[in-house]
Amino acid sequence: MKYISIYFYNLKAYLIASMSYRMDFFIGLISSLIEQIVYLIFLNVLFANIKEIAGFNYGQMLFIYGMATIGRSVHLIFFDNLWMFGSRYIRKGEFERLLIMPINPLFQLICERVQLQGFGTTLMGAIATYQSYHLLGLHWNIFHLLLFVFICICIGLLYATIQLGPTALAFWIVESFPITMGIFSLNQMAQYPIKIYPTFIQLILIFVFPYAFTSFFPALYFLNLGWIGLLLPLVLLVIFTINYALFKYGMKKFSSVGN
Repeated sequence: MKYISIYFYNLKAYLIASMSYRMDFFIGLISSLIEQIVYLIFLNVLFANIKEIAGFNYGQMLFIYGMATIGRSVHLIFFDNLWMFGSRYIRKGEFERLLIMPINPLFQLICERVQLQGFGTTLMGAIATYQSYHLLGLHWNIFHLLLFVFICICIGLLYATIQLGPTALAFWIVESFPITMGIFSLNQMAQYPIKIYPTFIQLILIFVFPYAFTSFFPALYFLNLGWIGLLLPLVLLVIFTINYALFKYGMKKFSSVGN
């Protein structure tokens, strides 16, 4: 209850501050929508020239995209501040402020920023999923719908937990953004059937940086093509345990940069 009230307090403070720069919000929202629209156009152009990719048709690829986009929006909305960890909290010395607060430093880091533009990404993902649902003639009951929502939330959390690992490297190298972004870009590969990639790449996407569980594998379950996506909560727990342990170890080794 304590952490919930603290989160909503930080959320309120951030929203009040954001309203002072409304134009920035709308520009960010439009940019987010344009990015998703461009990908949908690319997908339509691609399937106008080919019938399928590794056995997956347009409707199935659209479903994979929609599910991944909704999950990505959860990460974008609630965990966007992780990107600022090295440049703002380590380099500028703000992490010391988090250390003296009577709450978990990682929790405070996460709840100090909410990316409202991510709701536009949620909308685009929901539209794509709805369209693919009808194209594929899927029939869900309330259980499937609730499971879909749960899996999308887990996808967003998995994005964040994978990102936490390279983000924690800022304790040693200060600016971890380039490494984090390089690893994060792998998620785009998981929006396609992973069997189109060499075995080495598949192993990376499944076992090292398991982005295959942020879109492809979970989508297979709802497309009645496999059950491995149901392992997502377990994968999430394992990756969080490993990367949070790295983050806590980094805190023990942390020394101020002098600002």
